[in-house]
Amino acid sequence: MALEVQRAGADVKPTLTDQDVLDFCRTGFLLLEGVIPDSTNRWVFEHLDREDAQPNQLVTDARFVEEVLLHPEVAGAVRSLLGQNFQLPDWMANHRLVGPVPAARWHVDGGSGFERLCNLLQVFYLPQENTKEVGPTLFLPGSHIVPIAREELDHFGHLAGQVATVAPAGSVFVTAYSIWHRQSEKRDQSVRNMLKWEFWRTVPPRRDWVVDPDFDFASADYSYTNDYFCGATRKWQSVPRVAEMFYWLCGKSDDFHMVGGSGWPFSASDPGIRAKSP
Repeated sequence: MALEVQRAGADVKPTLTDQDVLDFCRTGFLLLEGVIPDSTNRWVFEHLDREDAQPNQLVTDARFVEEVLLHPEVAGAVRSLLGQNFQLPDWMANHRLVGPVPAARWHVDGGSGFERLCNLLQVFYLPQENTKEVGPTLFLPGSHIVPIAREELDHFGHLAGQVATVAPAGSVFVTAYSIWHRQSEKRDQSVRNMLKWEFWRTVPPRRDWVVDPDFDFASADYSYTNDYFCGATRKWQSVPRVAEMFYWLCGKSDDFHMVGGSGWPFSASDPGIRAKSP
């Protein structure tokens, strides 16, 4: 394996469908539940438990690259969203928690632009089971396209609609870079490891995932509403952003033209209106 190239080759097959990609545009995250095998999870956990453990060592470890970064379901999802020859990570962090730890604040990572683009993905890998007691990371679905200053998030506590990364060992969360997130309170004495890294795009976007010939751009539902983004204003703001992001990923940015008012893409989710896509 040519690790020095640090790109996933053209042999990585996409696994997401049109609807899967649209759902990612709506929520900003994707759960691949328990996809990494137990033997890999145990090996990674043991590696991170060593006194001299350095997460960055895993970036160039052939076994980690093969069994985690290029796992067919992980790489297939990334390939679907970032295209062929996506860039493998050149760094890796471990959000390691030992014993009880208070909850962290909501934040977005540095450089978040909230663009309706997808040039990089942020990924979280759990080598052990994540329960409510171990301080799972919280995400706010749909927040990746809602601009906010980092300091404005500092005073937020529980947010309606938040989702915790409660999942079995070997689970991987693929997220939009600008999604709002925070670590929840860790209540027990255990050790929790959570590896985090990024993948980057190296090719222009185009619709080359698992294409559904029956997928209809005109009638697709571009809305997303959770308990936090339930206000009419927020919903109406999110619809064109989701549609624009999906069109961008399809390589159809030039075809994205809002009708205006309550027309497309707002009318797309209304069964009583048959809108024409731009």
